[in-house]
Amino acid sequence: MKDKWNFSDYKGALSRVAFKSENSLGRRFHNDPDSIYYFLDPFLLDTEKIRLSKSYRRLADKRQVFPPNLQSNVRNRLIHTNDVVDLALIFSNILGLNSNLAEAIAYGHDIGHTPFGHLGERLIQNLSGRNFAHHVMSVIVAQKVERKGKGLNLTYETLEGILNHSRGAGEMKVNNNVSEEATLVMYADKIAYTFSDFNDAIRVGYLKEKSLPKIIKYFGENQRGRIAKTSLEFIKESSEEGKVSFSKSECSRRFAELRSWMYDNVYHTLDSESSRIETYNRLKEVASFLKDYFNGKIDPYFAISCMTDGEANDMFKQINNGGVNHLDYGFIEIVNNFIGKNLDITDVDLNKSDFVKIEN
Repeated sequence: MKDKWNFSDYKGALSRVAFKSENSLGRRFHNDPDSIYYFLDPFLLDTEKIRLSKSYRRLADKRQVFPPNLQSNVRNRLIHTNDVVDLALIFSNILGLNSNLAEAIAYGHDIGHTPFGHLGERLIQNLSGRNFAHHVMSVIVAQKVERKGKGLNLTYETLEGILNHSRGAGEMKVNNNVSEEATLVMYADKIAYTFSDFNDAIRVGYLKEKSLPKIIKYFGENQRGRIAKTSLEFIKESSEEGKVSFSKSECSRRFAELRSWMYDNVYHTLDSESSRIETYNRLKEVASFLKDYFNGKIDPYFAISCMTDGEANDMFKQINNGGVNHLDYGFIEIVNNFIGKNLDITDVDLNKSDFVKIEN
């Protein structure tokens, strides 16, 4: 008989620590195109702003881990984002947190991601010598890139959550200075990508049955069961602790172990694969071309960060097939708004004092 997961015991367990929408610090500007919708919950409006953005749509052509040409059923960055949204909504609704805030953070958490996943992020770091990070770029995109440089004018709390979602390969440390909803999305992100990337690694043949870690059986036999079990344990621990928490239960320890295994056996080992090195070198050629093409008028690494996988691959083909004869790419439409402007792709520029509460 299959286990039945009962979430009803934890309904509303964290409602007393939920962020109240009326306590939002507000937005930078009052006179934006969406001001007629200010009667809405501020975070519900943030979600709509993000979902209508170019950067959100473009995630469909940015890989999560594996390129779609290996197997058409693998996740891309947009699918991953939607997976995080789903978990964030489930968790926040059960626990009684602000689901509108959690949803907005989840939708926006990766809008600043580079082409080719973290490979693109690493290339920009290496070539520019700057401390570039996708979670910082996601806030920059939201504040200064979207809408021809005017930004989406999101609330402080949504931007703060986006900025604080990433943890890399390290421990999933909780930032006690952010909302419970921001911490919830941080965990939803890790749960979503760990099991999905594991699933995709098997699908494309990168992981073989004989090499799978024994610990995976603890979580279940398939993707749905693994996420359901982990979700229940996450919700249970958070309820018991009176705050978003996933570091004290047996499940949390085993999840941290599985996540470390993924970094050691998938994420880090992929970087040494010949195909990944080839992709890095191709993107490096594209960066060199863009540096010459823009000739100081636009930061070429900003341009690289805005590209999709398909755009980078197509431009590389042009460079090596007689020269670039067209630049009708979506990223060109975006970056041309910044000709002659100095956009710092490492400066998050997120100060509470710049945000003003908007009264309905």
